[in-house]
Amino acid sequence: MDWHIINYRDYIDGPFDSYESALKEACTLGNETRAEPRVRRRAPDFYVYRPPYDRRERWQAEYWICTKEAAVAQGISEEIFAQPRHETWA
Repeated sequence: MDWHIINYRDYIDGPFDSYESALKEACTLGNETRAEPRVRRRAPDFYVYRPPYDRRERWQAEYWICTKEAAVAQGISEEIFAQPRHETWA
């Protein structure tokens, strides 16, 4: 099963071979500093990761860690997965 990192309008990164590897990458992207990252389950195979407050950026968007099937089932456009990933974050 392929896991992806997206947000409400952009494809961020993926595919990953497991949820754990996608979460690890999301924590890296979010500059995670907490002992336990803030993650909540939104639906089967769909998790929302909230990165910590960033003093420079002041706010960071949520990262959605999900399978394509779970995202589509939640009403997210399949077109998001056709976008190129953000090369500046790779």
